[in-house]
Amino acid sequence: LIGAMKAGQAFANAPVAAVHALAYPVGGHFHVPHGLSNALMLPHVLRFNLDNAAAATQYAELAPILLPGKSFSGNAGAGALLAELESIIDDVKLEKQLRQVGISHNHLPMLAKDAMNQQRLLVNNPREVTYDDALRIYEQAL
Repeated sequence: LIGAMKAGQAFANAPVAAVHALAYPVGGHFHVPHGLSNALMLPHVLRFNLDNAAAATQYAELAPILLPGKSFSGNAGAGALLAELESIIDDVKLEKQLRQVGISHNHLPMLAKDAMNQQRLLVNNPREVTYDDALRIYEQAL
């Protein structure tokens, strides 16, 4: 319960965005636990967001937190953050592809359409996410 409370405090102060918006339909339609659906979408949304300079800078600032004792110049930290998050996903042996939880290519348009209904989350994303963007992100996660 303490962990859940602290997680709630964290995202109450740092609103969730496209990762959650794209994770909700995965969980809703395919009964994938919320944490797993977020882990499935996280690397792909972060990679999408790297095209936004502000997001890349913020991700670079987070890298030393996950990789203490290491320093990064420029936006190299953003790539290091993404690589470390993917390593954690590997270490805990989570599924890494949507197909591993029963999602096929035919489901992706439905997921993208439903993700676009999550505007309260998408407006927090550092880069605008269109239906076509959501569809591409799901394709990369497949």
